[in-house]
Amino acid sequence: MKTDSEREHWVFVPHVSVGPLRFGMAPDEVSAALGRNAPVSRLVQRSSGNYELVEAQFTELGVTAYYRTGQTLACVAVDVLAGPQVTLDGAALVARVPSEAEAWLCKHTEVHKLDLIYTHAADPGSGDLGLILRAQRAGDIVLSRPLFLIREWAENSWDCIPGEEWSRF
Repeated sequence: MKTDSEREHWVFVPHVSVGPLRFGMAPDEVSAALGRNAPVSRLVQRSSGNYELVEAQFTELGVTAYYRTGQTLACVAVDVLAGPQVTLDGAALVARVPSEAEAWLCKHTEVHKLDLIYTHAADPGSGDLGLILRAQRAGDIVLSRPLFLIREWAENSWDCIPGEEWSRF
């Protein structure tokens, strides 16, 4: 697992961007933004609820991109082992102890008067932020694996995010 100093550092702007990735980008724009026309390790067409989507894994970079119908970026998942560190208002969101990440999110949403939701998998999130804080195993510990989403998907994550993402741990 990468240490924080070994990771790239990105900033999350809710419903706008995650580091160099802007929601609404086409797949070739995402590859270019990730640098060196980042190679996709795995590209899969998926169905989730009423949605058809494409999942592109950039394993070496620790990023998974989900594109909705029309091939526009709608969600970014960051791998706890190899992904960049992503911050919101100075708070690190990747590779945190889940209880600490949840406590931060609860306080952040309360202070800023934003919604706080829990997914079917009991992951805390906020539709107002377009953020779900999932958990991922890192050896013998579990750390935060955030999902950054467009508003429509954040408010309807069960139907939009494929089962394969929900089953990753």
